[in-house]
Amino acid sequence: MRNSIQRLRDNIPAKIRREKSRIISNKFFKLPEYKTADTILLYYPFRSEPDTSIIIKRAISEGKKVALPKISGTALKLYYINDTLKQLKPGAYGIMEPDEESCVKAHPEDIDIVLVPGVCFDKQLNRIGYGGGFYDRLLPGISPGAKKISVCFQVQLVDKIPSAGHDVPVDMIITEENIYK
Repeated sequence: MRNSIQRLRDNIPAKIRREKSRIISNKFFKLPEYKTADTILLYYPFRSEPDTSIIIKRAISEGKKVALPKISGTALKLYYINDTLKQLKPGAYGIMEPDEESCVKAHPEDIDIVLVPGVCFDKQLNRIGYGGGFYDRLLPGISPGAKKISVCFQVQLVDKIPSAGHDVPVDMIITEENIYK
């Protein structure tokens, strides 16, 4: 399932992907949860994912505390960023990550919203990630009141995905067509 959904996402033309990413981002910015959040854990887009750099840049410009993850062995370390050009560099898997030298460490318990990546989602708010389990290990340590939100393209949504006991569902999924809660 993971590979077939990735192929569907990869086949969205870049121009259409950019437009859908703008629509998704605008829906995110209108959320009451976003408006009241102080600290947001985001991630830099990977391959054909929705362009979360739109959210990163605007959140920084609006004075939000923005944290991004950095892969460290089998865990994610979180760092605050305020300049995407100077504080990010290619890390594991070629994903842009915070440069530990120029960033301050963030604490999971301070997060108000966490944007959770994934390959495949269902309307029951389950997700399939890339298979590393990074977010399934991170999410239990995030503040209990933090909203777990995923952004994806509508083609990544299926009727039902199998979920294991360690899989952490999200609170909301935003696509270019809908918001699922």
